Amino acid sequence: MNTLPKEIERKYLIRKPALAFLESLPDCRSTEIIQTYLQKDDSGFGRRIRKRGKAGSWEYTYTRKKKISFGERIELEDKISEAEYEKLLKEADSQLHSIHKIRCCIPYREQLLEIDLYEFSEIYATVEVELPDIETPVFLPDWLEILEDVTDKKGYSNFSLSINLKFPEETA
Repeated sequence: MNTLPKEIERKYLIRKPALAFLESLPDCRSTEIIQTYLQKDDSGFGRRIRKRGKAGSWEYTYTRKKKISFGERIELEDKISEAEYEKLLKEADSQLHSIHKIRCCIPYREQLLEIDLYEFSEIYATVEVELPDIETPVFLPDWLEILEDVTDKKGYSNFSLSINLKFPEETA
């Protein structure tokens, strides 16, 4: 039986740590990401493109996602060329902003923390942990100030953040 690839993750709102602090941690890998959402099509999947890397060394991806249950999505992702990326940019949803962020990937207790520092917020950031199962315990370090578990919570997905480039707490 052919099964579609799943992404299973938990997401937390955190107080934004300093990039220099994160990059000083052992085995931290940081990268710039520009994420752009595309116009809807008939597939039922949300579509986005990403430019990821550092000045002069970029990778491009085209991703389709569809929620299937709490913290779980079908995720289809393909590497694409710069030319394909530029062509897909013409399909960007004009109602949404591109998300600019720095992602710091940090191994912690046999899990990988993906900490996203958003250009638009001086106060908040997020951390995601991909899991083999949604019930798998998540281990977060004491040096992160966890504000709330926002897994599947309205307003905290990157898609939602692309609407007005603010966290819900910043719009109140």
